Amino acid sequence: MKIKVEVTADEMAEMGADTVAELEEALRHQLDNCTDDEGGAGVDWMVSYDIEIVPVEA
Repeated sequence: MKIKVEVTADEMAEMGADTVAELEEALRHQLDNCTDDEGGAGVDWMVSYDIEIVPVEA
């Protein structure tokens, strides 16, 4: 699975990410550690994925 995120510099700053790598790390943490209704972690039930962060103009 490929997850593509288009993000402006202002949005990155709002999320506390100074770099694309920091945002990617934060998103991976969120996805891998989310839980389903039965308490399973995302890392346990999601298929493998790639994240593509694309900086865009506002």
